[in-house]
Amino acid sequence: MKNIPDWIDKIIEDLVEPSTKLSDTLLKVQVLAFKIENTQLKEWVNLEINGYVGKERPDYRKIPTVVKGNLIQDAGFQGIWTKKSVSLPVEYLDQKYWDVLMSIKMDSSVSELEKMVADKGSYQVNLPHAIAQEFSKIMNPWHVDSAWQKISNNSIEGILSTIKSTLLNFLLELNKEFGDNDNLSIMKKKDEVESIFNKTIGTIKSDNVNISIGNKTAQAVNYGDKSQVNVGAGDNVTQSINAEMNAEIQEFIDLLKKQMANLGLDIEEKEDIINEVARVETQIARESPKTNIINGALSTIKGILTGIAANAYTPIVLEKLGDLMSKF
Repeated sequence: MKNIPDWIDKIIEDLVEPSTKLSDTLLKVQVLAFKIENTQLKEWVNLEINGYVGKERPDYRKIPTVVKGNLIQDAGFQGIWTKKSVSLPVEYLDQKYWDVLMSIKMDSSVSELEKMVADKGSYQVNLPHAIAQEFSKIMNPWHVDSAWQKISNNSIEGILSTIKSTLLNFLLELNKEFGDNDNLSIMKKKDEVESIFNKTIGTIKSDNVNISIGNKTAQAVNYGDKSQVNVGAGDNVTQSINAEMNAEIQEFIDLLKKQMANLGLDIEEKEDIINEVARVETQIARESPKTNIINGALSTIKGILTGIAANAYTPIVLEKLGDLMSKF
């Protein structure tokens, strides 16, 4: 049986090898967790392998979503008018819905996430009829027949990338701690291992919507008390943006529009980004913009851009976006 330093080295090699599935690598991490007798690592890797259904999900599994809907309108003798897959204005709903509808915490296993990315499909979470009714109240004379949250394939890939990079950081630190000492006593290093875990993978708690992803459609959506834990309220929701910040936001929008054709986006991704840009522009034109709406739109744009094939333009846009979001 491989000693611990060799086992760690092998896992690191797997993580930097693009052809190796993360789900396969996690099985080796599971073995490592038992070798080094670390309970936190055992629990974490088990959840990543089996999924977080009914469990708290870490923040890196939270991804931005775009809410879409099919609209109908009674046109009298002309019949029924329809509009398909229209972006719905979440910001005009009661603010208790904002955080719930603008993001999702995925509880699928890593192997399920990898399959979703490989299939290159378009995934969605169907929303309850009651939510569609709320949208209908603000879209008269149109009626929202159905509504859903659209999940970007790139955002799913971003979750996998975060797991991989965080795990790699943990293992590199662990490798530094263990060195090449084959006879190292695990018990003497337990505290150091705990510290490394907490500094890298950590024990982040979660809240938000209970989502279970099946074959491209959510099988269960629970809007309970916990779904509203992070809802913004009061002065933190609506606040003034000074001229300097307004100019920075506009500068980013101009950059994004200029580079849109160079980012390798498909038609749907371009459409979603255009819709989110419109949300931002609507808010910054107001006397009292809702900063959480702006931040939500920027998060959605980041989720779409994260994971697309790297080119000379993507890092420039993402760096500018990251700098902008850090100021909210």
